[in-house]
Amino acid sequence: MTQMLMPKLNEAGSDVIISEWMVAVGDDVALDDPVVAVETDKVVVEAPSTVSGTIRRLLVAPGETVAVGQPILEVE
Repeated sequence: MTQMLMPKLNEAGSDVIISEWMVAVGDDVALDDPVVAVETDKVVVEAPSTVSGTIRRLLVAPGETVAVGQPILEVE
């Protein structure tokens, strides 16, 4: 199992709000595929995948705040 950590986005500070998942458990993702929309203090930004594989768990629900470097999903 590999975890994807919330990446640092240019526009974002250290915390972002999960706005919407663009993937679901069982989906296959490749490196750089958009996986989640996050809300910063200014805009909504799509975060690309930093891992590849099959989504096994989404670790954060929409509306939750996450910090850069926090695990947000698991792939196998």
